[in-house]
Amino acid sequence: MKNSFLTGKLVAMNFRILFAGLALLAPNFCLAQGPAVGPDPAVLARLLERHRPQAMAFEFAAIGDQQYGPVGERQWPALQASINTSGVPFTIHVSDIKSGDTLCNNAMFTNRLEAFNNFEMPMMLTPGDNEWTDCHRENNGSFDPIERLDYLRNTFYRDNQSLGKRKMMVSRQSEDPRFNKYVENQMWAVGDVLFAMVHIVGSNNNLGRNAANDREYRERTDANFNWLKTVYSVARDNDFAGLVIMTQANPGWSGTPVRVSALLSGMQESFFVIEDETIVFGRPVLMIMGDSHVFRIDKPIVGSKAGQPIENFTRLEVPGSNLAHWVRVRVDSRRRSMFAFEPEYVPANKAAQRRP
Repeated sequence: MKNSFLTGKLVAMNFRILFAGLALLAPNFCLAQGPAVGPDPAVLARLLERHRPQAMAFEFAAIGDQQYGPVGERQWPALQASINTSGVPFTIHVSDIKSGDTLCNNAMFTNRLEAFNNFEMPMMLTPGDNEWTDCHRENNGSFDPIERLDYLRNTFYRDNQSLGKRKMMVSRQSEDPRFNKYVENQMWAVGDVLFAMVHIVGSNNNLGRNAANDREYRERTDANFNWLKTVYSVARDNDFAGLVIMTQANPGWSGTPVRVSALLSGMQESFFVIEDETIVFGRPVLMIMGDSHVFRIDKPIVGSKAGQPIENFTRLEVPGSNLAHWVRVRVDSRRRSMFAFEPEYVPANKAAQRRP
């Protein structure tokens, strides 16, 4: 019975993927590299078996845009110590692991890997533009961004475990042979919430600088289409109470809700999928991002058809750059508001203020 039930769910889900995919591909997707594809049934079956909800309230730490320049480097130990003594079971980092004018050399990556493995708990990291997309800049060392992306993947995503002293096992998109290089797109479950990292970065998601990087953007965006479809399918079909997506890029949300069509050109395709799947899922979706360094919590997406904010989608942007603090996220699906947020201001890192 179990196998026939799962097969029926997969068939129904594949029809949903087909029709949703066709709607999204035109006119938003460029088909020069072939159409984006949805979940592979065999891969999806493994993920559905592996990630199942369990009712449980919990907390975690969220950070991003840290170790920015000499000041950020000095503030990092206090920030990490605050998290390490907080009692949270895991930490997520939405990246930019250095400032925009710090060298992208191997020594920087080695330094950050050592720092991240000093977290007492599992630590999850999604890539940011400062550590690969923007590395072509002269003040970053004039590196090839695609080479730096390969190096980043080989440094932080060597296996299917988190960073940190204690490890957490994750599922990776690379388990699907069609997307074997996307080791950074990961999934795990805690309590009755599914977590997923999706590789979308600032600087317009690496679109618009030259042909080689546009190809990288195209391939990764198609991979993200597959991964987002897979993530939402697992969340929906295994009846998770909520979903958390972590990505680095602020796609163009400045505080006023907007339609996806108003976002940056390199972001629209992925966020059209997120809008569509969030509406179908119908349960709380939390997106955690950094990029523009402002601590805020809002409902940033105006529905393309309804013209009103999508109420089950919440954006948390973590403080960053010269704000070396973190956010405690409390999760309890029994509460009316499933996600609750408490900014944790590290005393040693508070800015000195003077009376006006």
